[in-house]
Amino acid sequence: MSDIVVGIDGSPSSQAALRWAAHLARNTRWQLRAVHVLEWPIGLDRAGSRVGPEEVLRLAESEVNPSYRSGMKRVFDEVEPWPQWELHYAEGRRAEVLVRLGDDAQVLVIGSREHAASGRALAGGLSHYCISHSRRPVVIVPLKGSGNEDWIIGGQGSGRPSQDSPPGPRT
Repeated sequence: MSDIVVGIDGSPSSQAALRWAAHLARNTRWQLRAVHVLEWPIGLDRAGSRVGPEEVLRLAESEVNPSYRSGMKRVFDEVEPWPQWELHYAEGRRAEVLVRLGDDAQVLVIGSREHAASGRALAGGLSHYCISHSRRPVVIVPLKGSGNEDWIIGGQGSGRPSQDSPPGPRT
């Protein structure tokens, strides 16, 4: 199945990424999987032992605080999701979890929190990790008005990184 994985955390940049991913999903009729990664308690599983970097701990909705879950659901509902689109929760190191889940998708989409420097993006930890480790294309969506509105498309599955704007809404 063709699908899109998009990382969301409720921030304006992740909301921009979600809007762009929803636009792409509608145009391609691909499945959309929005993933919110919880990093606390940092790397601990249910028994209190360390969760390895290769491990993704998927969380059932019931394992996430209801008020917190309702906030993420509101963010997800803002894009008017199609019935087959899904909101998932996972625990682990955010970049590693997104890359791991994105490897099963056609594309991984994340928001950019980087700042502009001479018209080029300074790759942040999440962006850099995803581009460096993903086997699939990674789209880094800029936040309109952030001072850095360059699109970055990269990842081992996409050829070389590009600064060209992909089709879709500028959010």
